[in-house]
Amino acid sequence: MPDATLDLFLYWLRETFGRGFTAPDHHSAVTIARDGDYSIAIAARSLVSHDDAKWVAVRARLEEQIADGVPARIALWVPAGATLPAEEPAASEFADRVRQAALKLGPHERSYVPLPAVMRLRKNSSEGGVVSATGGLNPHWASFTGRVQGAYDLDSTAVHRLPESEGHLEKLLDRVVETAREMDEGEVREIETIDAWTVQRLSGDSGCTIIGLPVDATNDLGLAVRRNFRRFLLDAAPLLRDAEADLRALLVTGHYPRVEMEGATTALRGYDPTSYSGLDFICLVTDGLVKPLIQPPDHLLPWEKTGSPQ
Repeated sequence: MPDATLDLFLYWLRETFGRGFTAPDHHSAVTIARDGDYSIAIAARSLVSHDDAKWVAVRARLEEQIADGVPARIALWVPAGATLPAEEPAASEFADRVRQAALKLGPHERSYVPLPAVMRLRKNSSEGGVVSATGGLNPHWASFTGRVQGAYDLDSTAVHRLPESEGHLEKLLDRVVETAREMDEGEVREIETIDAWTVQRLSGDSGCTIIGLPVDATNDLGLAVRRNFRRFLLDAAPLLRDAEADLRALLVTGHYPRVEMEGATTALRGYDPTSYSGLDFICLVTDGLVKPLIQPPDHLLPWEKTGSPQ
């Protein structure tokens, strides 16, 4: 079980329900975490799997480089489709940027590593008023309507994740509009910005966990999520039901730019509810956040039932 996924879920339980569950250092297919007299069985899976040995080796080297000099355990959430730097000096420069961001974090704080990124804007025509965007700004293409004169293509594929600040997005859109006003037909301009990779501090004194995917594994993520999620329910749910525990939780690690862009909720709605009967929690863990897809009402939790009239 990925340490970061388990750590975030236990922290979420503490913050949400005030329960201090702890798990053993060694994790198996089903981990039993305990809080006094109460126990919870936990299984974790990644919604997208791969067997890219080269990528795994690059990740391991970067985890070691980043951990060196950071007196805390951290997790780095790599946006789907982003490439880990494999060669020098890019790898060392990247590790240093991550360390600098991580050293500013307090216990369980979450922020981002600002990595340099370049967008390219091309003016195709002086007619119309539209910007067609690919990449990270694609969801915001309509924001340019009525603000530009002409037809433009914006290549923002180097931007995989925007900072959560709405102010950052507004300033970036303004820069695109201002640049467009200065351009001639057929001209291409570069716009420098950042790609925001989420970094967070976990429990523990040292170590780094990188959560991400090789580029080839990001093709048709929606289909992979639906297929794998169904399989997890079929193989993990029986293990959890058989576990001797008061509660049972399935954690699924997702690879989404932002938690509000996740597709796991929609996938779960398409399954037969009997496939996850007996599970108390199904939680998505993505971009350093925990989102419960299924959880019991408070009055059915074991510590709330204790002492209730029979």
